[in-house]
Amino acid sequence: MQRPRPTPGKTGAIVVTRPARPTGRFAIAPTLVVAVGTLVSVSVGSILALQYYASTQIVSTLGSGLVARNLQILERALSRHLGAAVTQGIYIEKALRDGAYEIGGKGAFSHFLSGALAAAPQVNGIIVARPDNHAARAIRALPGSLPVRDWIDFSTDAPAMEIAAEIKTHPTPNWGAPVYAARMGQTVLNYRVPLWTDGAYDGFIAIGVGTKGLSDLTEELSKSPNTNVFVIYGADHVLAAPGSSPPASRDTPMVPIREAGNAVLSALSGAVPFTQGGLIAPAGARISQVTANEENYVVITKEITGYGATPLTIGAYSPLRTVDGPLRLLSQSLAAGLALLLISVALAVALSRLISRPIRRTAEEAAKIATLEFDEVNPVTGSILREIDDLAFNFNTMLEGVKNFGRYVPRKLVGRLIHDGRIGDGSEERDLTVMFTDIAGFTATCEGLSPNDVAAFINHHLTLVAACIDREGGTIDKYIGDAVMAFWGAPDRIDDAPARACRAALAIGRAIQADNAARLAQGKSPVRIRIGLHRGPLIVGDIGAPERINYTVVGDVVNAAQRLESLGKEIDRDAEVIVLASAETIRDSGLQSLAAHQGAYTVKGKERPIDVYRLA
Repeated sequence: MQRPRPTPGKTGAIVVTRPARPTGRFAIAPTLVVAVGTLVSVSVGSILALQYYASTQIVSTLGSGLVARNLQILERALSRHLGAAVTQGIYIEKALRDGAYEIGGKGAFSHFLSGALAAAPQVNGIIVARPDNHAARAIRALPGSLPVRDWIDFSTDAPAMEIAAEIKTHPTPNWGAPVYAARMGQTVLNYRVPLWTDGAYDGFIAIGVGTKGLSDLTEELSKSPNTNVFVIYGADHVLAAPGSSPPASRDTPMVPIREAGNAVLSALSGAVPFTQGGLIAPAGARISQVTANEENYVVITKEITGYGATPLTIGAYSPLRTVDGPLRLLSQSLAAGLALLLISVALAVALSRLISRPIRRTAEEAAKIATLEFDEVNPVTGSILREIDDLAFNFNTMLEGVKNFGRYVPRKLVGRLIHDGRIGDGSEERDLTVMFTDIAGFTATCEGLSPNDVAAFINHHLTLVAACIDREGGTIDKYIGDAVMAFWGAPDRIDDAPARACRAALAIGRAIQADNAARLAQGKSPVRIRIGLHRGPLIVGDIGAPERINYTVVGDVVNAAQRLESLGKEIDRDAEVIVLASAETIRDSGLQSLAAHQGAYTVKGKERPIDVYRLA
């Protein structure tokens, strides 16, 4: 198909003349609506209808999935609840270590304990003891109640002395066994922090979390229908469960499961693995089935450690009827829906290929444009779908434009800036090496040539120079007639920029000498070139007005490099190639053996003389 050519309109804008379009194509929107809509209605709609009925049954009874979720919620809630004791232990210990407070029964320390207790509503009591068995205490019996502070001597309390002695045997914080706290009227889990300084025992911190709060937590988490959660201490004692009552004495700090008044918990010793419905237990958990009060229950339990020598077991249970029936119904609905889904997938794949292949091809070619590989981009083919055919047509039209545009931008430089994500980054200061090249006697060389011959001569010369600069990783800043300005060290950082610039200058000299041999064989006069090199700090980056930006360098180093190039006509006017470089450039290039010292010169625009070396 012949490609349409852009033609200038009356106002100077570019107008594209489009050829007549073939008929018999289909619009992509109605095609997708009819095809995909039919597939979704027949397959997915049927699956959703069946799944909706099954899911409503599961949601209404909260099934095993909800029980498993509540198990996870309980574990996190328990961790947060007991973690409050650990947090306060760290906080109080740090305050004592920092010397902010001294252990005492009155004054600032007493108020400090009250504040720590108020900051952790999960905590029911805090005791901070000295080695002499005297301790400051702040307690509250119920959440929300005001704390009671006092100063106690527990040396006559044998059980308390036993606990203190046990704490002293631990070098690090730990959870102790649950104890009954008469002042709080409940059993508490206690977090203990022994205080040691350079091997000397300074007392301890004990923080209690009551079982009443834990039972309230399990009751709050058991509000969902047909779901109950619990916490068991060891193998046969209830730590927390909805409606459980704490014991009333030190001798019975924990409620045995058989006395908890919960038939399901009492039946846990006879639990058997639950294998119906294909349920999978969460990581570290176990699904069991028990029978209580002539009804079957599904129980999910998980053992957790880190709260003392005896592990805790968290769990949740629901009636089997809430899990078994919906799962069977769901399996049937999924089997029926799967067949419809397979048909839909097969048809959807065929349609997607029809749509995606030309779009993918266009995307692949557009990616080449994004990296400025204009010469590698191929036109894309059309499609029977109108919108995709329009996409291909407009892409091919755009391709012609960008190929022409690409001839006027430094594609290599812009490509590196795009690759590094530095477009629009502004400018920065860097240490760069700058090169200026210029043809000596350019006017005389071009005398007698036609404008076209002059253009061809300059293009040929610039091609030779640019190739040498590119091979050494240089960035061509601009062409100024027959002159070239280039630099090394941006946008990519180069450790050996002076060496690369010097090698490029020597390569340019060899290229010019080889080209001159060919010119002499053709009866043409040789070309003489001057090159200046200097290095130092410059501003490099986006310079210009908002509507026209150049990636260029500015600074005194640029002027010095240009002056060194001009100095060549004073040092050796008739040289075929003369490369002059500053002492800084030669020193850092490592090419001192190839350079000849020319002395110090004061160039135009510079007050201080430049120490000059000649490379060629």
